[in-house]
Amino acid sequence: MTELDHRAESRKWFTHFSLRSMTALYVSPMHSPQLTEPEKASVAKSIRQFQLGEGSKGRRLLARGKRYARQANDPFFSAALELFIKEEQQHSAYLAAFMRSQGIPRAPHHWVDTVFRKLRGLAGLELSLSVLVTAEIIAMPYYRALRDATGSPTLKTICRRILEDEAAHLRFQSSMLARVGSRRSSATQRALGSTHREFLQGTVALVWMEHRAVFKAAGYDFRRLRDEALSEFKEWQNARRHMADAYRNESASAAKLQAVSPLRVE
Repeated sequence: MTELDHRAESRKWFTHFSLRSMTALYVSPMHSPQLTEPEKASVAKSIRQFQLGEGSKGRRLLARGKRYARQANDPFFSAALELFIKEEQQHSAYLAAFMRSQGIPRAPHHWVDTVFRKLRGLAGLELSLSVLVTAEIIAMPYYRALRDATGSPTLKTICRRILEDEAAHLRFQSSMLARVGSRRSSATQRALGSTHREFLQGTVALVWMEHRAVFKAAGYDFRRLRDEALSEFKEWQNARRHMADAYRNESASAAKLQAVSPLRVE
Protein backbone atom coordinates (compact mmCIF):
# COMPACT_ATOMS: atom_id res chain seq x y z
CA MET A 1 0.00 0.00 0.00
CA THR A 2 1.10 3.56 -0.55
CA GLU A 3 1.58 6.08 2.23
CA LEU A 4 -1.78 7.59 1.34
CA ASP A 5 -3.39 4.14 1.71
CA HIS A 6 -1.77 3.79 5.13
CA ARG A 7 -3.32 7.05 6.19
CA ALA A 8 -6.70 6.01 4.80
CA GLU A 9 -6.59 2.79 6.85
CA SER A 10 -5.75 4.71 10.01
CA ARG A 11 -8.42 7.30 9.30
CA LYS A 12 -10.98 4.53 8.75
CA TRP A 13 -10.34 3.16 12.24
CA PHE A 14 -10.26 6.60 13.81
CA THR A 15 -13.71 7.21 12.34
CA HIS A 16 -14.95 3.79 13.49
CA PHE A 17 -13.91 4.33 17.11
CA SER A 18 -15.19 7.92 17.10
CA LEU A 19 -18.64 6.84 15.94
CA ARG A 20 -18.68 3.85 18.27
CA SER A 21 -18.02 6.08 21.27
CA MET A 22 -21.27 7.93 20.52
CA THR A 23 -23.30 4.77 21.17
CA ALA A 24 -21.70 3.74 24.46
CA LEU A 25 -23.93 1.90 26.90
CA TYR A 26 -25.23 3.45 30.07
CA VAL A 27 -24.94 0.96 32.91
CA SER A 28 -26.56 2.16 36.11
CA PRO A 29 -24.47 1.65 39.26
CA MET A 30 -27.58 1.90 41.44
CA HIS A 31 -28.21 -1.10 43.68
CA SER A 32 -30.35 -3.52 41.68
CA PRO A 33 -29.64 -7.19 42.46
CA GLN A 34 -29.84 -9.41 39.37
CA LEU A 35 -27.59 -12.30 40.36
CA THR A 36 -28.64 -15.25 42.45
CA GLU A 37 -26.25 -16.19 45.22
CA PRO A 38 -24.87 -19.19 43.27
CA GLU A 39 -24.40 -16.98 40.17
CA LYS A 40 -22.65 -14.33 42.20
CA ALA A 41 -20.36 -16.93 43.72
CA SER A 42 -19.47 -18.18 40.22
CA VAL A 43 -18.73 -14.89 38.52
CA ALA A 44 -17.79 -12.25 41.09
CA LYS A 45 -14.09 -13.05 41.44
CA SER A 46 -13.72 -13.43 37.69
CA ILE A 47 -15.47 -10.16 36.81
CA ARG A 48 -13.28 -8.31 39.31
CA GLN A 49 -10.15 -9.53 37.53
CA PHE A 50 -11.39 -8.75 34.02
CA GLN A 51 -12.62 -5.32 35.10
CA LEU A 52 -9.13 -4.54 36.35
CA GLY A 53 -7.49 -5.80 33.16
CA GLU A 54 -9.78 -3.80 30.86
CA GLY A 55 -8.92 -0.57 32.66
CA SER A 56 -5.29 -0.18 31.59
CA LYS A 57 -4.37 3.38 30.63
CA GLY A 58 -1.94 2.12 27.99
CA ARG A 59 0.50 5.02 28.43
CA ARG A 60 3.57 3.16 27.18
CA LEU A 61 1.69 1.57 24.29
CA LEU A 62 0.36 4.96 23.22
CA ALA A 63 3.82 6.54 23.51
CA ARG A 64 5.23 3.86 21.20
CA GLY A 65 2.31 4.33 18.82
CA LYS A 66 2.96 8.07 18.68
CA ARG A 67 6.62 7.48 17.86
CA TYR A 68 5.66 5.13 15.05
CA ALA A 69 3.04 7.59 13.78
CA ARG A 70 5.66 10.34 13.57
CA GLN A 71 8.04 8.05 11.70
CA ALA A 72 5.30 7.01 9.27
CA ASN A 73 3.94 10.56 8.96
CA ASP A 74 0.49 9.25 9.88
CA PRO A 75 -1.08 11.07 12.87
CA PHE A 76 -4.30 9.06 12.56
CA PHE A 77 -2.37 5.91 13.49
CA SER A 78 -1.81 7.11 17.06
CA ALA A 79 -5.19 8.87 17.16
CA ALA A 80 -6.98 5.60 16.34
CA LEU A 81 -4.83 3.75 18.87
CA GLU A 82 -5.79 6.24 21.56
CA LEU A 83 -9.51 5.77 20.87
CA PHE A 84 -9.03 2.00 20.87
CA ILE A 85 -7.51 2.22 24.37
CA LYS A 86 -10.40 4.42 25.51
CA GLU A 87 -12.87 1.84 24.25
CA GLU A 88 -11.13 -0.81 26.35
CA GLN A 89 -11.41 1.51 29.34
CA GLN A 90 -15.12 1.88 28.59
CA HIS A 91 -15.45 -1.90 28.97
CA SER A 92 -13.89 -1.55 32.40
CA ALA A 93 -16.43 1.17 33.24
CA TYR A 94 -19.34 -1.05 32.16
CA LEU A 95 -18.15 -3.86 34.40
CA ALA A 96 -17.39 -1.51 37.31
CA ALA A 97 -20.92 -0.06 37.22
CA PHE A 98 -22.44 -3.54 37.08
CA MET A 99 -20.27 -4.71 39.96
CA ARG A 100 -21.35 -1.76 42.06
CA SER A 101 -25.02 -2.48 41.34
CA GLN A 102 -24.51 -6.06 42.54
CA GLY A 103 -22.44 -5.24 45.59
CA ILE A 104 -19.23 -6.71 44.16
CA PRO A 105 -16.14 -4.77 45.30
CA ARG A 106 -13.46 -3.77 42.81
CA ALA A 107 -10.06 -5.50 42.93
CA PRO A 108 -7.14 -3.16 43.70
CA HIS A 109 -4.69 -5.44 41.90
CA HIS A 110 -4.20 -8.98 40.63
CA TRP A 111 -0.99 -10.83 39.82
CA VAL A 112 -2.14 -11.91 36.33
CA ASP A 113 -2.91 -8.31 35.39
CA THR A 114 0.45 -7.22 36.79
CA VAL A 115 2.34 -9.82 34.73
CA PHE A 116 0.58 -8.85 31.49
CA ARG A 117 1.21 -5.16 32.08
CA LYS A 118 4.90 -5.81 32.73
CA LEU A 119 5.16 -7.90 29.56
CA ARG A 120 3.64 -5.07 27.52
CA GLY A 121 5.89 -2.57 29.26
CA LEU A 122 9.09 -4.45 28.44
CA ALA A 123 8.19 -4.99 24.79
CA GLY A 124 8.41 -2.74 21.76
CA LEU A 125 5.35 -1.69 19.78
CA GLU A 126 4.98 -4.90 17.78
CA LEU A 127 5.44 -7.31 20.68
CA SER A 128 3.33 -5.14 22.97
CA LEU A 129 0.47 -5.29 20.47
CA SER A 130 0.93 -9.06 20.14
CA VAL A 131 0.56 -9.53 23.91
CA LEU A 132 -2.56 -7.37 23.80
CA VAL A 133 -3.97 -9.39 20.90
CA THR A 134 -3.60 -12.53 23.01
CA ALA A 135 -5.84 -11.00 25.67
CA GLU A 136 -8.34 -9.86 23.02
CA ILE A 137 -8.53 -13.35 21.51
CA ILE A 138 -9.21 -14.97 24.87
CA ALA A 139 -11.77 -12.28 25.66
CA MET A 140 -14.01 -13.64 22.90
CA PRO A 141 -14.79 -17.04 24.49
CA TYR A 142 -14.66 -15.47 27.96
CA TYR A 143 -17.40 -12.92 27.31
CA ARG A 144 -19.49 -15.55 25.52
CA ALA A 145 -19.24 -17.67 28.64
CA LEU A 146 -19.92 -14.76 30.99
CA ARG A 147 -22.97 -13.81 28.90
CA ASP A 148 -24.40 -17.30 29.34
CA ALA A 149 -23.28 -17.93 32.93
CA THR A 150 -26.09 -15.94 34.59
CA GLY A 151 -29.62 -14.75 33.95
CA SER A 152 -28.75 -11.07 34.45
CA PRO A 153 -30.13 -9.02 31.53
CA THR A 154 -27.69 -6.18 32.26
CA LEU A 155 -24.65 -8.45 32.25
CA LYS A 156 -25.84 -10.10 29.03
CA THR A 157 -26.17 -6.67 27.39
CA ILE A 158 -22.69 -5.66 28.54
CA CYS A 159 -21.18 -8.89 27.23
CA ARG A 160 -22.88 -8.55 23.84
CA ARG A 161 -21.55 -5.00 23.51
CA ILE A 162 -18.04 -6.01 24.50
CA LEU A 163 -18.07 -8.95 22.09
CA GLU A 164 -19.01 -6.61 19.23
CA ASP A 165 -16.19 -4.26 20.21
CA GLU A 166 -13.62 -7.04 20.63
CA ALA A 167 -14.39 -8.48 17.19
CA ALA A 168 -13.62 -5.06 15.71
CA HIS A 169 -10.51 -4.75 17.90
CA LEU A 170 -9.09 -7.94 16.42
CA ARG A 171 -9.60 -6.59 12.89
CA PHE A 172 -8.00 -3.29 13.92
CA GLN A 173 -4.99 -5.03 15.43
CA SER A 174 -4.53 -7.32 12.44
CA SER A 175 -4.26 -4.15 10.37
CA MET A 176 -1.85 -2.42 12.76
CA LEU A 177 0.43 -5.41 13.27
CA ALA A 178 0.47 -6.22 9.56
CA ARG A 179 1.66 -2.71 8.89
CA VAL A 180 4.19 -2.52 11.73
CA GLY A 181 5.71 -5.89 10.80
CA SER A 182 5.32 -5.65 7.02
CA ARG A 183 9.09 -5.53 6.41
CA ARG A 184 9.61 -8.96 7.93
CA SER A 185 9.96 -11.92 5.56
CA SER A 186 7.20 -14.50 5.28
CA ALA A 187 9.42 -17.07 6.98
CA THR A 188 10.02 -14.77 9.94
CA GLN A 189 6.31 -14.01 10.16
CA ARG A 190 5.52 -17.73 10.28
CA ALA A 191 8.09 -18.31 13.03
CA LEU A 192 6.69 -15.44 15.07
CA GLY A 193 3.17 -16.74 14.47
CA SER A 194 4.16 -20.16 15.83
CA THR A 195 5.66 -18.57 18.95
CA HIS A 196 2.54 -16.43 19.40
CA ARG A 197 0.34 -19.53 19.15
CA GLU A 198 2.35 -21.26 21.88
CA PHE A 199 2.06 -18.18 24.10
CA LEU A 200 -1.69 -18.13 23.49
CA GLN A 201 -2.07 -21.78 24.49
CA GLY A 202 -0.17 -21.17 27.71
CA THR A 203 -2.38 -18.17 28.44
CA VAL A 204 -5.52 -20.20 27.74
CA ALA A 205 -4.44 -22.71 30.40
CA LEU A 206 -3.89 -19.87 32.87
CA VAL A 207 -7.28 -18.32 32.10
CA TRP A 208 -8.98 -21.68 32.59
CA MET A 209 -7.37 -22.07 36.02
CA GLU A 210 -8.37 -18.54 37.07
CA HIS A 211 -11.88 -18.39 35.55
CA ARG A 212 -13.10 -21.97 35.21
CA ALA A 213 -16.13 -21.27 37.47
CA VAL A 214 -17.51 -18.89 34.84
CA PHE A 215 -16.75 -21.25 31.98
CA LYS A 216 -18.28 -24.24 33.74
CA ALA A 217 -21.41 -22.24 34.58
CA ALA A 218 -21.80 -21.60 30.85
CA GLY A 219 -21.25 -25.24 29.88
CA TYR A 220 -17.62 -24.93 28.78
CA ASP A 221 -14.87 -27.43 29.40
CA PHE A 222 -11.18 -26.72 28.80
CA ARG A 223 -11.20 -28.19 25.31
CA ARG A 224 -14.03 -25.93 24.18
CA LEU A 225 -12.25 -22.86 25.54
CA ARG A 226 -9.00 -23.86 23.86
CA ASP A 227 -10.66 -24.65 20.55
CA GLU A 228 -12.57 -21.35 20.45
CA ALA A 229 -9.42 -19.39 21.30
CA LEU A 230 -7.37 -21.17 18.63
CA SER A 231 -10.13 -20.63 16.09
CA GLU A 232 -10.14 -16.91 16.85
CA PHE A 233 -6.33 -16.88 16.60
CA LYS A 234 -6.36 -18.64 13.23
CA GLU A 235 -8.89 -16.19 11.82
CA TRP A 236 -6.93 -13.23 13.16
CA GLN A 237 -3.62 -14.60 11.88
CA ASN A 238 -5.04 -15.16 8.39
CA ALA A 239 -6.33 -11.58 8.28
CA ARG A 240 -2.98 -10.24 9.43
CA ARG A 241 -1.07 -12.36 6.90
CA HIS A 242 -3.32 -11.21 4.07
CA MET A 243 -2.83 -7.56 4.97
CA ALA A 244 0.93 -7.98 5.49
CA ASP A 245 1.24 -9.52 2.01
CA ALA A 246 -0.70 -6.60 0.56
CA TYR A 247 1.59 -4.10 2.29
CA ARG A 248 4.72 -5.88 1.05
CA ASN A 249 3.44 -6.25 -2.52
CA GLU A 250 2.37 -2.62 -2.77
CA SER A 251 5.66 -1.42 -1.30
CA ALA A 252 7.62 -3.57 -3.75
CA SER A 253 5.56 -2.29 -6.68
CA ALA A 254 6.06 1.31 -5.63
CA ALA A 255 9.82 0.81 -5.28
CA LYS A 256 10.02 -0.87 -8.69
CA LEU A 257 8.06 1.92 -10.33
CA GLN A 258 10.30 4.53 -8.76
CA ALA A 259 13.43 2.72 -9.96
CA VAL A 260 12.16 2.35 -13.54
CA SER A 261 10.69 5.80 -13.91
CA PRO A 262 12.30 8.23 -11.45
CA LEU A 263 11.07 11.79 -11.27
CA ARG A 264 13.81 14.11 -12.58
CA VAL A 265 14.08 17.83 -12.81
CA GLU A 266 16.12 18.89 -15.86
